[in-house]
Amino acid sequence: MRILGGQYKGRRFSAGNDLSIRPITNRIKEIIYSVLDDFCDNKIVLDLFSGSGSLGFEALSRGAKSVTFVEKEISSIRVLERNIKALSLTENEVSIIQSDALKFSKMSEMVFELILMDPPFKYMILQQLVDEIFTNNILHPKGILVVHHELNNPLLRNDVGYQLIKQKKIGRSLISFILQEDTDV
Repeated sequence: MRILGGQYKGRRFSAGNDLSIRPITNRIKEIIYSVLDDFCDNKIVLDLFSGSGSLGFEALSRGAKSVTFVEKEISSIRVLERNIKALSLTENEVSIIQSDALKFSKMSEMVFELILMDPPFKYMILQQLVDEIFTNNILHPKGILVVHHELNNPLLRNDVGYQLIKQKKIGRSLISFILQEDTDV
């Protein structure tokens, strides 16, 4: 795996040998960051289902102030720790929280300006998680939620106030860009 843009462009890091990690492709990352453009600049970022940390490292490389990685699998956390060390990142730039994504979103008192999610494709409670992010207000009012998910697992607008501002279809997946309702970027 490698970082595609910014100050760490070209730097490589490990995806690990854990078969539970489905590394995000460079094509998907390119699409996400071409839409985000310079939105990462000086932002506080959450990388949910972080796996090897690919989305979060890309955000840091593109100017994010800090990234919180949330991952429940200890084997993935070990890969994350090795990658953080290999990239010489500091405690001011990164933190790792071992937690289930839904539990974290329910309990967190932190607020993030950019939330990146790449859950397993068969993650059956995706809608509940997205709703919880907005119900618990862990996304800043001017923030963006980016979700890479399976085409057969669409996001629906429930009573929770958010709007889908853009979607990109790639193969059997969607990348959804979401804002709070009545929010302009």
